[in-house]
Amino acid sequence: MSLNLEFPDDSVPESLKVLFITHNYIRFKGDFAGVFLHLLARKLREQGLEVIVVAPHDASFADSETIDGIRVFRFRYAPEHKETFAYRGDMHRQLLRNPLRIFRLLRFLNTGYKLAREIIEKEEIKVVSVHWVVPNGIIGYRLKRRFKDKIRLVLSSHGTDVRLITEYKLLMRLFRPVVRACRRWTVVSSFLKEKISARDYEAAGKVQVVPLPNDESLFYPDDRIRREPSLVVSVSRLTVQKRLPILFQAIKLASRDISGLKLEVYGTGPEKFRLERMITDIGLEGRVSLVEPLPQRELRRVYNRATVVVLNSVEEGFGLALTEAMLCRTAVIGARSGGILDIIEDRRTGLLVPPDNPELLAEAIKLLIKDSEMRSRLAEEGYHSALKRFIATATARQYAEIFKSA
Repeated sequence: MSLNLEFPDDSVPESLKVLFITHNYIRFKGDFAGVFLHLLARKLREQGLEVIVVAPHDASFADSETIDGIRVFRFRYAPEHKETFAYRGDMHRQLLRNPLRIFRLLRFLNTGYKLAREIIEKEEIKVVSVHWVVPNGIIGYRLKRRFKDKIRLVLSSHGTDVRLITEYKLLMRLFRPVVRACRRWTVVSSFLKEKISARDYEAAGKVQVVPLPNDESLFYPDDRIRREPSLVVSVSRLTVQKRLPILFQAIKLASRDISGLKLEVYGTGPEKFRLERMITDIGLEGRVSLVEPLPQRELRRVYNRATVVVLNSVEEGFGLALTEAMLCRTAVIGARSGGILDIIEDRRTGLLVPPDNPELLAEAIKLLIKDSEMRSRLAEEGYHSALKRFIATATARQYAEIFKSA
């Protein structure tokens, strides 16, 4: 591959350069894939760092380009119609369905490594930041073995990879050398740190909790948008983990007392058709709607329309939809599980309910819709908590400290 490694006009050659290695990064402005990493990369520029990104190629996109001043290089690992490992959120499921795809994964890792190696040499990269230990930690480990002390390796996990490593002993053994080679391992919640600590006490000493970043310039209270008094919103991948059938049941129960109650679910995923059937089967047509994912600017309008935003997931790594809604000064409800516990302080910044309990979830929804005083208080406290803890500037400062001291 021939790389165009010229600096864009607004780059900062004298700054510390950090190489992001990821399988999920925006392919165009407005893309959903890895949008929080692009936000982090932009905010790190304000901290005096320059981020260069290595990510997989996807059909019809360029091999290299600059997006918002961030240079992105993409490696090809298969014919275009077979480049399906990235950007779809189902890499591990593809491998489980067809174990022979392990050979494609090996090519994915090898071509990613070669491109990253070339960029490190040409750009004199000092810090390599690997996002999602599975599978990209293998690339980071090979780079560390090649360049030794010339580079510093930082790992970052955002949920799925920690679950895989901690649930499958073989993966834990396979990736243990990767963890040993890194200087720091960031995770997005205390829940993920605890899962790692339970499996590997030595690795736990390298783990630091850094929340996912939110763009406060996109998510904010918009008084021009009218709140819809009985609208519940969920922004979520349509997967089993998100427990949307429990939310549907809760809406059905709550609707007995709130005649105009409606639920809008924004997202897509493998459970879509089953959820559509459930809406019909339990008589929620016209009350529950599944809506395709929206760009972030449009999501702000959705959060500002909603009276309540719900995330009912179990063992969620973080819960980005909740912090986005809080920045829009919208009341939130979350399951008492996983990384959601880092976000919501029960009855101060939102409500927590036991997971998989439609009756108590229905009661929480009814309480916030009916009690405007409590709803306003929780929304206000949640807003100030999110401004303090979950905006991108705060996250970038933490990462900048890690990269500069690693």
